[in-house]
Amino acid sequence: MPIDNQKSKIINQKSCYSLHGIVPIINTPFDERLELDFSSLERLLEQSIADGIVGCIVPAVASEVDKLSDLERRRLVERVVAIADGRIQVVAGASSENLEEAFELARHGVKAGADGILCRVPNRLEGDREAIVSFFTRLSEAGMEMLMIQDLSWGGYGVSLEVILELFEKIPAFRCIKIETIPAGLKSTRVLEATQGRLNVSSGWSLPEMIEALDRGIHGFNTTAINKPFVHIYRLHREGRRAEAMALFDRIVPYLAFVHQHIDISIHFLKRYCVRRGLFSTHNVREPILPYDAYHERCSRELIERVVAIEDGLED
Repeated sequence: MPIDNQKSKIINQKSCYSLHGIVPIINTPFDERLELDFSSLERLLEQSIADGIVGCIVPAVASEVDKLSDLERRRLVERVVAIADGRIQVVAGASSENLEEAFELARHGVKAGADGILCRVPNRLEGDREAIVSFFTRLSEAGMEMLMIQDLSWGGYGVSLEVILELFEKIPAFRCIKIETIPAGLKSTRVLEATQGRLNVSSGWSLPEMIEALDRGIHGFNTTAINKPFVHIYRLHREGRRAEAMALFDRIVPYLAFVHQHIDISIHFLKRYCVRRGLFSTHNVREPILPYDAYHERCSRELIERVVAIEDGLED
């Protein structure tokens, strides 16, 4: 897509934001009373940092964010920032269908010391260019250094390329985009080309296409509780060892195929993985959520043992 000289000048004022690598969404641990379990949260984050993540996002869809109160969302951000203590970048989730709430959550994230703010396009604004630009312009007034826009559409193309470029031109803090659309690969390439590689592009729900995404030059990958294999795949590919990256990726495809049935299945599975790894005290989830039956349980036990064996065989 051609870019006129004025737009090119504006885009050239930005450099690609340095958040390159594995950036998981933090799963929310609950105790026996279904309250936030901060001890489990700390174990998860410490293990993730040891596994090589470069940042994290909290809270977002995989965090069961829709089932958290405003106070719980704020407490999670504050605690993750404190645990991370500058070792990784922390991106605070501010997505909400209540626009005023999103603005307040963004302000809180900045005040809490988060390195960036994540926010998706509210459903009610989808397809309305002026409303989307106005919303993110106001959101950016929270004063974050980095705004990551979540371009999420479970079954469609999401935000148009034209709107993405307009946002990139008008909002200095807009440095990262999390593309979770159908298809994600082609759109990611178009965004990279149109912004001359200066907009940081990350991949979330399209993690099963990780090798393709790496080939396309995607900067970051939004995993969840399982990170070590993806850290190794990323490094191998970036070192030019694509065949080795592919071989390792092939070993974890069965797990990816299982959890990508539905986001609820993924949440159930990953909490069981965290219990198996001694990170979470329970695999409790909050309702409403899809049920997890005996067949899910059997398959997840087998797949979790496979993932654990793969992880234990990888060098730190």
